[in-house]
Amino acid sequence: MSVTSQYIFLQGLFNGLFDGINTPHNTDQTFSETLNGPIFTVHRPNAEIIVDLGPQIATNATTGLVATQLVNAGASLTSTIRVQGVFWPLVPYFFQHPAAHKLTDMLVRVDFDFHIETPWYCSDADGTISVYLFLFLDSQHHLQGHVDGTWFAFDGGGPFCAGKISDGLKAALPNVSKQVKPILAQAIAQASGISFKNLYFLPGNGTKTSGVFLQNASNDLALGLIPA
Repeated sequence: MSVTSQYIFLQGLFNGLFDGINTPHNTDQTFSETLNGPIFTVHRPNAEIIVDLGPQIATNATTGLVATQLVNAGASLTSTIRVQGVFWPLVPYFFQHPAAHKLTDMLVRVDFDFHIETPWYCSDADGTISVYLFLFLDSQHHLQGHVDGTWFAFDGGGPFCAGKISDGLKAALPNVSKQVKPILAQAIAQASGISFKNLYFLPGNGTKTSGVFLQNASNDLALGLIPA
């Protein structure tokens, strides 16, 4: 079914709650997307393939693997695993290699919260670890993806424990990335070997159901693909 999807962001582009409106069409339409302030409009043809990345990545198995890596780093998982789209200039390590991607490129952020208990002379720490994925079409117009980078931030620890906490998290990040790589490969496997002419992202789960809906762009992200 061909639909026009309109997304009205209430808390920033591809961030937080948004209103969605799907309008079906009797005839097929050519893919296009426009952004006008907080309103993102996408004309979606019949041939569109949608990969809802949230449930593909944030599985029970993934959560267990992440929790284990955090325990090894002296931390505990305190949230669900979230999947969100982030434009390249807003990625925290952007200024380290600003030319690594186009300014309009969107990366997929997989993030989760953690808690670290500390000795009595320090304050406990709470923070977030983020793994950034880059999805793209190669020279053969096939879907590819890799872990682009990682980041963490936390509050607490105090002057005597913050350094040790940071060192532990830095040591854990490569292991977290290793766990995410095969999960990403599995998530995009359904598009393997197909040539595409368009790759784009939709907030939420990418539903085509007619009518109005409310979702959270900070928790889920859909990958849209148009076969060549």
